[in-house]
Amino acid sequence: MPVGGSIAWVDDAGFLNVGPQSAGADPGPACYGRGTWPTVTDADLVCGCLNPDYFLGGLQKLDVAASVRALKTHIAEPLRLTVIEAASGIRRIVDMRMADEVRVFAAKRGVDLSAFTLLPFGGAGAVHAAAVAEELGMLRILVPARPGAFSALGLLCTDVVHDYIRSDLKPLDAVTPEHMEEIYGQLEAKARAELSAEGMSAADARFLREIDLRYAGQGYELRTPLDGLYVERLTAESITAARERFDERHAQIHGHAAKNRPVEVVSYRLRLRVAVPKYQPHAETAAKSPRPASAAEKGKRSWHIDGDTVVEARVYERDSLDIGGVIAGPAIVEQFDATTVIPPGWAGRVDGFRNLMLEKNRP
Repeated sequence: MPVGGSIAWVDDAGFLNVGPQSAGADPGPACYGRGTWPTVTDADLVCGCLNPDYFLGGLQKLDVAASVRALKTHIAEPLRLTVIEAASGIRRIVDMRMADEVRVFAAKRGVDLSAFTLLPFGGAGAVHAAAVAEELGMLRILVPARPGAFSALGLLCTDVVHDYIRSDLKPLDAVTPEHMEEIYGQLEAKARAELSAEGMSAADARFLREIDLRYAGQGYELRTPLDGLYVERLTAESITAARERFDERHAQIHGHAAKNRPVEVVSYRLRLRVAVPKYQPHAETAAKSPRPASAAEKGKRSWHIDGDTVVEARVYERDSLDIGGVIAGPAIVEQFDATTVIPPGWAGRVDGFRNLMLEKNRP
């Protein structure tokens, strides 16, 4: 999926592409002063989404002129576009690419995205979040208090997980509980040995069993969890219940189930999970006399929403926003580790956890 360092380029057929090549952190985007190829960050900067004087809270200045040169040389002139049109095209491609990734992910799980909240993270996630949400028909966005550190926080709170798999293609009605227990027993023994080698105790671990099933003749299978289908050992009733659960999952994801068709076992899966302490956020109490959001306003900036539309956006300092503060788009919210853009038709509100909740205005 494209990120801020993804390089924009024109192929031999004259089409604009973004990625998979990346400028990385070194040399980085052209605006860092070392690279020469335009990136998503350069496009965001030229369109007015980013403040060249407030990158990393002002610790690093961004070179707008370098971004313009890179976009002009590599994109605008070859495609006979203006620099703003080139930058807007890059942003549009990135937004569509991210939306497509989310759409495919959701389709595999059979979920309705309009019922969910989009959670962007990273320094640039909230720069593109509203456009992605619009494309997906999502009405709510939750921007965490520290988006740039959100992945690191997640890593610190992530459970230790080991996955094991054993392929063993057989008709489900030919598999016995004893055969399944033998395979899972071997996988669990391997898992315990590796856990011990890492200095952790199996007493702290939880083992989750899954089985890959498919209708006979299918070219793909579905992971079917076995939790709740047995107590200590698998039984014949467990296998029957696994078949029923597979049918239900197939109907949920693909819209149909062939309950009279034979089912095949493809693989046995075991997941070992060792829980680690989790970060527990605590809601703050709103001040008795909260300051209006206007108190955090620090200016205005022209924002090119696309190649043809430019708006005057109010710029806010996020750390100066009080709980309950409401911001109407178009607006740009800046902080040390990230930037959030709020387009026209959207509004943001600071909740008790210091999240910035964005919602699309309903007609």
